[in-house]
Amino acid sequence: MRSRPRLHCEAPDRTLLLDACGVVLGEPMEPLFRAVASSSGLSPTVVAQLFRQRFRDDLWSGRMDETSFWTSLAATCGLERAPAEWRTVLDQSMRAMPVVRRLPSWGRQARLILVSNHRHEWLIPRLEALALAGHFSDVWISSLTGVVKPDRAVYDRVLGSTDLARTLYVDDKPANVAAAKSLGVTSLLADADGRWSEEVDTWLGC
Repeated sequence: MRSRPRLHCEAPDRTLLLDACGVVLGEPMEPLFRAVASSSGLSPTVVAQLFRQRFRDDLWSGRMDETSFWTSLAATCGLERAPAEWRTVLDQSMRAMPVVRRLPSWGRQARLILVSNHRHEWLIPRLEALALAGHFSDVWISSLTGVVKPDRAVYDRVLGSTDLARTLYVDDKPANVAAAKSLGVTSLLADADGRWSEEVDTWLGC
């Protein structure tokens, strides 16, 4: 009775691709924008626009290093230096989402892969501190790979020889979900209240 689940665990025939922040961990950027706004007097909306226009692609792709980002962000927002609390807000916002309780079960039914637009200096320590890294067979972080979702190159690299018919992708950004769908991957948009996890259970037959 127990041999079949063990074999299934050792060689799962499905692949579950999960975004990191907004899916497995809390999304840190909006809290960061609010902290920057509080320090600078700008509105969070303006800070978010500045980030997307001047920093997003270079930061996530690794073309800009972390130190340069904090220095440049502060200067762009009219400050001499970035307060230490900005990094603290970012770290604390990346809390474990309720869905992490399902990762052990999902990992017995599918190969779990994390695919994130992020800084490895921020994400990896949080995964390790929350004891989540071990659930994933692969972790793809844009600052190390040099490619940023929704660029097709991200999905081409991650998917490789994966059977697309037995692959599910979950992300909280509509553009990233659309990009995966365009390649023939069944994809889910993660809703804020976590109902998407029930769809994953259904897909896995849990």
